[in-house]
Amino acid sequence: MNTTIDKQFTSEDKYIAVGEDQLYVKRYIPSTPKEAILMVHGSIEGGRIFYSLNDKGIAPYLAAQGFDVFVPDFRGRGKSRPLVSRNSKSRQIDAIEEEIPAIITEIKQYYPEGISIHIIAHSWGGVWTLAHLARHPELNIASMCFFATKRSISLKTFKKRFEVDFIWRYVAGLATKIFGYFPAKEMRIGQENEPKGVYEDCKKWVFDLDNWVDPSDNFNYLNAFKRASHIPPTLYLTGKREYYLGHKYDVIRLMKEVGNKKDKFIYLAKETGHAKDYDHINICTAKEAVTDHFPIIRDWLINKGNKRA
Repeated sequence: MNTTIDKQFTSEDKYIAVGEDQLYVKRYIPSTPKEAILMVHGSIEGGRIFYSLNDKGIAPYLAAQGFDVFVPDFRGRGKSRPLVSRNSKSRQIDAIEEEIPAIITEIKQYYPEGISIHIIAHSWGGVWTLAHLARHPELNIASMCFFATKRSISLKTFKKRFEVDFIWRYVAGLATKIFGYFPAKEMRIGQENEPKGVYEDCKKWVFDLDNWVDPSDNFNYLNAFKRASHIPPTLYLTGKREYYLGHKYDVIRLMKEVGNKKDKFIYLAKETGHAKDYDHINICTAKEAVTDHFPIIRDWLINKGNKRA
């Protein structure tokens, strides 16, 4: 189904088959597409982090700037089918090696003569994206932008110890054993439930500060980044009200793990001249973002990281 929005772009709902699953994709299509963007959501959420029901957010904003934007719900989340249940068998490696490439392939089918493809990710979606690129250094991605993306959590605050170490690690771990999947919606700590395998794999990476190894096949991501000859220039943004999920120290730690000299970090806070002290969600959804940091992201993508935002 296509819907025209303010004559700047149209929106389209579509499904992509990945194995026996159907991935829902929200596509925003400008009248004259110049370049394309894949948006990758994070853990216990879906693609709606990038757009609202009345088409506000970073996805429609960039479509209005001429980008063809593809926003998927990964396996079991949002409008993808089937939904997460105790029968869900997917792990992180499936998002990294099946779902991301399936959507990139879909994008390329619309542009047989080629088009620049960028990636924007929120939170854990950036980790999946980097993992895919580490395994496929031949992939030509023009540039990337990550909202509040960290790979591990090094902070030792009380809030982190209670909400991450106790609630997310132990309480959610027990609930996952009972339900057969991570019941984030039932626990009211997330917008989407998570397959058991994805939750367990994610937990291994979050708590291993010094290593980044895939539990499915022992692929060493840190070693891969040391050998990588091309990682797209990436703009990392996080806000002052990030108390542990995307704290600036851990975002910068991830940047150092990747080791790309073309990357840039921006701290979104009043003290650095921005509209507000952003948190883990409103960094993508706040109305102030449209005139605050969305234009910075637009310029980063247009210049493919060559001119500093």
